[in-house]
Amino acid sequence: MVKQSSNKPGNSTDQQKKDRDKRKMQRKDVKPRPDEHLEQIPFRLREIMKSKEKMKMGSKKLKKMRTTPFNAQTETSDDIPVPHFRRGKQESESAYLKRMSRETEHVLFLTNNQSERQPELHLEETETKSNKQKSEKKKLFDKGRLERLHKKKLSQKEEKAEKEMFKDEVQFGEVAMQPPALTAKPRKAPGKSQGASKDLLLNSLLGQTASTVKPSMARQRMMEEERERVVQAYRQLKKQKQEQQEKQKSMKKKGFK
Repeated sequence: MVKQSSNKPGNSTDQQKKDRDKRKMQRKDVKPRPDEHLEQIPFRLREIMKSKEKMKMGSKKLKKMRTTPFNAQTETSDDIPVPHFRRGKQESESAYLKRMSRETEHVLFLTNNQSERQPELHLEETETKSNKQKSEKKKLFDKGRLERLHKKKLSQKEEKAEKEMFKDEVQFGEVAMQPPALTAKPRKAPGKSQGASKDLLLNSLLGQTASTVKPSMARQRMMEEERERVVQAYRQLKKQKQEQQEKQKSMKKKGFK
């Protein structure tokens, strides 16, 4: 019983190996898909590869790839397709000629019934529009330029007028005996006080006799005595102050000792 139980797991492993080999053989026999190699590459790497391919192609080629289907549609919708004849292998000569005549008649019918197109007029319209835009821009530029020139001329005229205002016309041989008198009052000139005007008015009323008349001898003597008395009083006061200061200094010195 022990031997039978030990052989079971060995048989199962052998069968698993056989199944794996069969699957591998089946995979090898199957034709690989065109996008199978891309599944094994990571998504980020695939995106990088695509961007590199686009870089190699260039911007012009990409634009052509984007615009070609649109252009092809417009051409097929607007223009009549030109037939290209080629005889078939099993086609007889008469059948070939009939087919050619039939297709040419069809093309002629389409051309006769086609709506009239005038591409030259369309080009002229676009040219006129562009010319109008250019002329409008030029007008705006010229207008601004004229305004600037007008302002410049006005400023030059003003400067010239100011110079002429401050210019004195001196005749030939004229001599100035004194500097010109300024009649206009300056802006920042100090105003006269009321006291000064009163003083001037008093002087004008009294005249200048009081200042010119000399005092009498008695008056002069009294003035000299008064001056001497004031000087003596000033000297005494000064002497007293000096004595007081000396006393204070001596008292301070004794206190420190």
